Amino acid sequence: MSSSTQAKPLDGTGWIGKVLAGLILGATLAIGLMGVLGLLFHADAQLKTATSQILRWFPGPAWGLVVAFSFLFRSPRQAWLALAVANAGVWGLFFLLHGITA
Repeated sequence: MSSSTQAKPLDGTGWIGKVLAGLILGATLAIGLMGVLGLLFHADAQLKTATSQILRWFPGPAWGLVVAFSFLFRSPRQAWLALAVANAGVWGLFFLLHGITA
């Protein structure tokens, strides 16, 4: 294979773009996932239920994992694109479930 068709190795270039993608789009992804889980669990406003406790503590670790895994993308552009597509899917699912359950 020629060098132009080989996959680019992971390196430290573009780390600021990857971090920003993880921080910004990771936050919206974690909140969207929390919404989807809330709809699937039929969560209510009772703070002492197990469901509400799970949903309360879910976004932080999920957001942290997205930020951490954003370094595994080969470029900042790929990180932004993949996380944007993931956000679109999660938020689309949220609005679909919200329309069904409403």
